[in-house]
Amino acid sequence: MDMGRGRDPFRTAERDAIGARVRAMALKAGARPSAAGFCRMFPELAAAEHRLPEGGRTIVELLGLGSAMAEPAAALPEPRVRSAGDGCVPAGYTYLLAFVLNDLVMERMGVLDGRAADFVPRDDVSGLFNRRTGRLELDSLYDAPRDPADLARLLVGPVASSGGGLPRPPRKADRNDLPRLSRSLDAGRDRVARCGDPRNDDLLILSQLHVAFLKAHNALVGAGRSFEGARRALRQRYQWMVLFDLLAQLCDPVVLDDVAARGPRVFTGAGESGRAMPVEFCAAAFALAPTMMRASYDYNPSFRQIARGALVTRFALGTAGRGPDSLPEQWIIGWEGFLPLEGRAPQRARAFNTELAGAPRTAAAIATYHLLDGYRLGLPTGQAVARTLGIAPLAGDALLAGLPERQRAAVRPFSAATPLWFYLLAEAGAPDGPAGRHLGVVGSRIVAETLWRLVGASDSSILAPDADLDFERFTLSDLVLLAGEQDLFTD
Repeated sequence: MDMGRGRDPFRTAERDAIGARVRAMALKAGARPSAAGFCRMFPELAAAEHRLPEGGRTIVELLGLGSAMAEPAAALPEPRVRSAGDGCVPAGYTYLLAFVLNDLVMERMGVLDGRAADFVPRDDVSGLFNRRTGRLELDSLYDAPRDPADLARLLVGPVASSGGGLPRPPRKADRNDLPRLSRSLDAGRDRVARCGDPRNDDLLILSQLHVAFLKAHNALVGAGRSFEGARRALRQRYQWMVLFDLLAQLCDPVVLDDVAARGPRVFTGAGESGRAMPVEFCAAAFALAPTMMRASYDYNPSFRQIARGALVTRFALGTAGRGPDSLPEQWIIGWEGFLPLEGRAPQRARAFNTELAGAPRTAAAIATYHLLDGYRLGLPTGQAVARTLGIAPLAGDALLAGLPERQRAAVRPFSAATPLWFYLLAEAGAPDGPAGRHLGVVGSRIVAETLWRLVGASDSSILAPDADLDFERFTLSDLVLLAGEQDLFTD
């Protein structure tokens, strides 16, 4: 299982159906969702002439493009040896990016949207509902159970003993899993994670990152903070991590420096609170995890060069009603392989480009999902956005020349009007541009301005003039080290 963009993963219950009808009636009567919904960063590009042509032919061509984005099957590369296709970013940032996107976006799909509506481009996105507040405040973390023994702490689940099997990674304590429901023959309830975002438990690396955030909160409580004090402190550290650590890994440094110095200049249509979610960001520019994911990882000392498809939480837990009550101890992550925490270089994320690694059928399905999602949302083409920003767009032979030969036939129908998600990946991979090191100018502008504005709208914003920060910097490595303090002093 691999991650897609933030759709509600739950089946619609009867009360959800009733709620959807009520919302539809309210919208028809003129009501609008809260400011924490969705918007367009470029409302002037909402007209049909700025997006892909509507109709079955475009959909068929998008399916062909999605298939062409899958990298051909090859032997699994050695994860900690720099190889073809590797980028510059430590692999751990792939899953921080996925965590942040899940924390910002969970689109609530009502039953009245219907399957057919998913393939008709939307003129208006204001009727879509976001279950997140969209302010980089760790919504997905704090909607979770607290520790009954100490309500200032968040509940962290125990791992299961291997019973003499593969060993637990060194320096890891018992509490290293998400809290879970009990075993059940009902696959929909069997050891389901009790956390604020079930999507974060799909893949083991993302699940273990969520555990790290839980443990980091508890470490701040252990340093003498109340629950509210620890939550505010972790939110501010998280915002710093996103703006000054993650963005430095993703964005063109010139664009990032400009946004940091002058603030957002393009993204102005974010609603009165400044926190509506632009679809160009969440469905295209920040949907980068698929292209960054490796085909295989050194997960921990027991699992070296393991295919990404095997790093699924359900695989580690076993079939419904059977196996351990929680994650087996041998599946605790070894973060030293994902981040610069030791003398040896960590494994790298894939370079930013239009190729997705992994099982080809899975990669093609992921690419197709993102292309069709952009079509459904009526995203403008990459060329339309570039022209609006005053940037010479990639188009025609200039676009095709920078792509793998095997993709060019599938891209040719879109060479003058390119799906925004694909365009931004092509811009990032352009040999005479970023060459896969980071996003290009257009993608960097969308990502940096959106996150800067969303942080500015937070009640805990580190950008507020009166922000009183008790730290100087906080990176993803610092989060893992802070969480690791819980392994030293517990169990």
